[in-house]
Amino acid sequence: MRSEYVQAAKEAAVIGGQILKEHFKHIKKLDIELKGLKDFVTYVDKTSEERIKDFLLDKFPEHAFLGEEEGKTGNPDSEYIWIVDPLDGTKNYINGFEIFAVSVALQKGEDIIAGAIYIPMFDKLYWAGKGTGAYMNGEKIEVSNRTRDYAVVATGFPFRYIEEIDTYLKAFREAMITFSAVRRPGAAAVDLALTAEGVFDGFFEMKLSVWDIAAGFLLIKEAGGIFTNFEGKEVLDGNVIAGNESIYRDLKEIVDKTLIQEEI
Repeated sequence: MRSEYVQAAKEAAVIGGQILKEHFKHIKKLDIELKGLKDFVTYVDKTSEERIKDFLLDKFPEHAFLGEEEGKTGNPDSEYIWIVDPLDGTKNYINGFEIFAVSVALQKGEDIIAGAIYIPMFDKLYWAGKGTGAYMNGEKIEVSNRTRDYAVVATGFPFRYIEEIDTYLKAFREAMITFSAVRRPGAAAVDLALTAEGVFDGFFEMKLSVWDIAAGFLLIKEAGGIFTNFEGKEVLDGNVIAGNESIYRDLKEIVDKTLIQEEI
């Protein structure tokens, strides 16, 4: 694994994060566009993605790039593809809530080999390289060792798929009963970074996009945790269960009982 890829992911995440900091709390109603049901975008998302793309493809012109806002660009034949969410937590950002992040990951073939998540307003930079561990601001991080009685798990509501809310709430109810607490900050990349750090003990969410979770997948794995889809496979299909081994097992039981049986 080339360390330059990890370094590039870190630098790219910070480049995007600086854009987010610069424009935070300066968004006006006219700056907000509706992409879909309850799904918003601003010029800040677009500017962050453009700057990140320019930086990465200037360094690696032979690579491909997949961003949330523009889709896939760069070399379509490359086995290397940068997967980027330039602003995860757009609604938080629009409303002045400091929980949002930039997520940058590099995929080679089927493997995520480098990733970084930057939480700008807390100045927390997380990164990982495949086989080299996970870090936050230079300090090695690991998932927690807490069990269910003391555990806090994070989740996210399926706001783009509101028709699934009743089914999802069955899983949410079971999580509330099983664990010490459940939190919903509103940005999956942040949730995954904090799970890798051991702040949260686990995370589950349904129907996310690959750019939401690619960097977080590697962080969790390199921090000693487990990350799978609802069927228990290490694939990035948008349905996520992650955490330390104990909490992962508890969450998998909840998902099996409430979400898998509903065949979402």
